[in-house]
Amino acid sequence: MSNERASDLARVCTELVRSGNDFPTVWTTKLKRHPLVSGIPHQRLAGTRSLLDIPLITGERLVFDGDARKFSLG
Repeated sequence: MSNERASDLARVCTELVRSGNDFPTVWTTKLKRHPLVSGIPHQRLAGTRSLLDIPLITGERLVFDGDARKFSLG
């Protein structure tokens, strides 16, 4: 198992997006088989924003905001 924490994963994924990678690329190359990820992304709306929630084994979720080009913990 990886020693990477959920907050580290959010930071690394944000860096990947801000360096020009789109969500499908980050999902395929970093998240899909990551030991912290426990399921597939689920889309939800928060006001007018479309967010993707990715469940983690910690009980948290990694939240991707495409408009802000940022991953955070939820």
